[in-house]
Order: sequence, then structure tokens, then C-alpha cells
Amino acid sequence: MRYFRLIFTFMKAAFQNESAYRLNFVMNFLSAVLGLAGGLGGIYILYVNNEVLNGWTMPETLAVLGVYMLVQAVKNVVIGPSMNKLGGMDGEIESGTFDYTLLKPISTQYYISVREWSLWSILHIAVATGVILFAIDGMNSEITLLAAAQFLLALVISLGILYSVMLILSSVAFWYRGTYLLWIMEDILQAGRYPIGIYPRPLRLVLTWVLPVGFIVSVPAEALVQKAEPLMLAAGAVLMIILFTIATLFFNRSLHKYSSASS
Repeated sequence: MRYFRLIFTFMKAAFQNESAYRLNFVMNFLSAVLGLAGGLGGIYILYVNNEVLNGWTMPETLAVLGVYMLVQAVKNVVIGPSMNKLGGMDGEIESGTFDYTLLKPISTQYYISVREWSLWSILHIAVATGVILFAIDGMNSEITLLAAAQFLLALVISLGILYSVMLILSSVAFWYRGTYLLWIMEDILQAGRYPIGIYPRPLRLVLTWVLPVGFIVSVPAEALVQKAEPLMLAAGAVLMIILFTIATLFFNRSLHKYSSASS
């Protein structure tokens, strides 16, 4: 329970801080609108002369865009802001202020994962949810209870994989001080704006099994539009567990590297 109370404490502190900068609300709103406009423009170009593209209709592709925006929004609400403080030339590791983080009487991994919140980014979650609901309405098909359950499961798997990859990238800063690699995840996720199925087969394989964009964005969207295969959900769950284990071990090993570097 103490760990859950900490989340509310961090959120309260973020609210008090961001309330003093209300311009951030306007900027996040404009960012959400511009992001949506860009995504819709890309989908329009894809379907201006096609009703179906590699088995995907426009409403189904819109659902993929909604899931992409939702995953990005959750990342930008807490995971990104929390881990951004580690790397970079002005990060905690380079400046040495990470010593204070190590003194916290809680799990270091937990603390660096939930300590910073960008509450105005919740606007992006609302916009993404609206896109998903609009896409569902356009599909003219009822979302079954099974599809909804599969979507929620796939979304948990997606966020677990995303978190694990970001933790691995953030941990590199312990080995190479001043390094900031989270931008890599941002660039990779751009490929998830559209269904993996519309790409050539070699690229689909890369985006699924090498760069897990497929599991992060496309598989949850496939579950939503009732195209998901149970085998892919199972594979995603296994991949999440493996990546989370690797990320945790690598982060803990990296902490020892930091200790030796600062001693």
C-alpha cells in the first residue's frame, strides 16, 4: 500500500507544479490536435484510392492510430518524464544527484519509474480514447466481451514491453555517462502509427520480432478489431516477461556500475 500511496503523492506534487504553468495545458492540447491531424492526414493518403489495404479498412487503421496515440500518451504521462531525468548531460547520473535517489527507502527501480508525472498529457489519453471509440463506431461491428478482454490484456503486454525497453535504454547511461537513448524508442514507435500488416513482409518481421512495435501497437489494435491470434497474445506475454526480467537485471547491474564510478 505504501507504494500506491507514493503514486498519489507524486501525482499531487505534479498537479501543484503544473497548475502554476497553465500554458502547458494549452500547449498539450495543441500538441494532441496536431498529432491527430497528422495521423488522420496519413491515413487519408493511404486510403484515398483504396477501400482496403492488405486486409485493413480505414476504420480499422484508425483504430491502430488510436492505440498508437494511447500508448504514446501513457508513456508521456509517467514513464517518459520519470526516466528522462536519468540520462543526458544534465541528468542525475552525469551530475551525481542520483546519489540522493539511491538513498530513498524504497525500490530504486520503482522510484525512477513513477516519480515524475505530466498530468496535462492526460489530454492525449482522452483524445486517443475518442479516436478509438470513433473507429469502433465506423467499423459497424459489435465489440464482443472477448475482444474487449483481449484488447485490455494486449494493452498491458504492450505497456510492459514498452517499459522494459525504455528501462534498458535508460540504464545504458550508467555505463556511458551522459548518454541519452530514449529518443530511439520515440523514433521506433513512429512505425506503429499504421498497421504492421500494410508493410512488406521482411519489414513486418523486423517490426514484430526485432523492434517490438508490432506487440506494442499493432497486436492491441488487432485485438480491438478482432483480428488478433491467441498465439500472438501468448508470444507477447512471454516476450514481456523476458524483457522485463532482462531490464530489471540490467538495471540492477547498472546500479553497481554507478557505485563504482562515483566511489
